[in-house]
Amino acid sequence: MRMGSRPSDPALDFALQCVSAVQSAYGTKGEVPKRFRARCRHLAESLYYSGLAYTLAYVVSKAGSSALNFALEAPAPDEIIKQAKQVKEAEEASYALYGAFLLAFLKQAGVLEVAGAKTVLDVLGNLNRSATAAIAEVKAIRFAEWLKRLAEGIFEAEEA
Repeated sequence: MRMGSRPSDPALDFALQCVSAVQSAYGTKGEVPKRFRARCRHLAESLYYSGLAYTLAYVVSKAGSSALNFALEAPAPDEIIKQAKQVKEAEEASYALYGAFLLAFLKQAGVLEVAGAKTVLDVLGNLNRSATAAIAEVKAIRFAEWLKRLAEGIFEAEEA
């Protein structure tokens, strides 16, 4: 390690990859980026106030489980984008992207409740039974905050 340098933040690194992938696939002004920005703002608060399990369950209720399950198999942002592009409605796609990116980050970060899970229902069950779920939540919130800040800076806001 060079003098004056420090290790990178894995949450920021992955958030940068996610935002770059969304920007490359959808641009900055379309319906999906606008709604993705809104998801990043709202769901970061949900993670903080309601917790990881509740927020994941909420995202599944909006996006369905297939995109989130896919992220557990292929946790790379570009692969998640390909899967999300199959979703025709922008609102549903924005939830799918957010939930899939969140799970992919947690899997790559080695969060035990996510690492061995095959489905999002497995993740929810693991979180519910885990004594270390608080660690997963701290990691999720750190990633969500980075994702929120980056999305706010890159993607156009929805009009009220």
